[in-house]
Amino acid sequence: MIGTYVTDPRVQAFASVFHFGCLGEEKTQADVISEAAKLRRSGLNIEAFDCEASMLPAARDILGGYAKLHVPIAYPAGNATLKQKLYQLEYLLGQGIDDSCYCLDYSNLLEGDWEAVTAETRQVMDLCRDRLPMAMVIQATLLDDRQIVAACEAILQGGANRVKMNTGYGWGTSLEEVDLVHRHFNGRIDIHPSGNVRTLEQVDYFLSRGVSIVHSASVFEIIAAYAQRLGLTSPAEGGAS
Repeated sequence: MIGTYVTDPRVQAFASVFHFGCLGEEKTQADVISEAAKLRRSGLNIEAFDCEASMLPAARDILGGYAKLHVPIAYPAGNATLKQKLYQLEYLLGQGIDDSCYCLDYSNLLEGDWEAVTAETRQVMDLCRDRLPMAMVIQATLLDDRQIVAACEAILQGGANRVKMNTGYGWGTSLEEVDLVHRHFNGRIDIHPSGNVRTLEQVDYFLSRGVSIVHSASVFEIIAAYAQRLGLTSPAEGGAS
């Protein structure tokens, strides 16, 4: 178990900003079952559990409604065809998932084809609007500041306002990238940091910039550090089992 501090409402409120999960081609069904079971044992009220579409039945069986299920589309490279990605979106809508993110065609982002980014975003939003919360993934680590801002503008033009900065999986969101989007869009973009989010200090910074969803594989460690800050645990306590 994580610890008795999970009963503190401040800890639960803090936990509710996180997505935690098990993503990546190397992850097995056993991995997903283990991580989902760890989450359920923890008692933490996180926002969602992230898993691949192929692992959805296993995650749903273990969690049984304990947490929302977030399934990404075209993760992590975004290089499937638009037809394939929209087919996957239709499938996931039929599966009744709770939340998703969509990996845009990164070649359009890198080449600055903002009309194509807007068009792709619009087709996605036409399918899922009012049916499924959707964040558009821009893989910000691959882009410079000008491209990040232009990508966000193109996404807004396409009718979306949730931007996942990276997929994780080797790409991490920096404080500077979040600050850039916060500064330029002043709340018009719902920023979702993902990748290499490992410390309470990072999360503090993101929250100070209006972030409401943070994706992290280090959820248990970060929440334990938060509980210690509140004086609910000693340095020797905390961590997940």
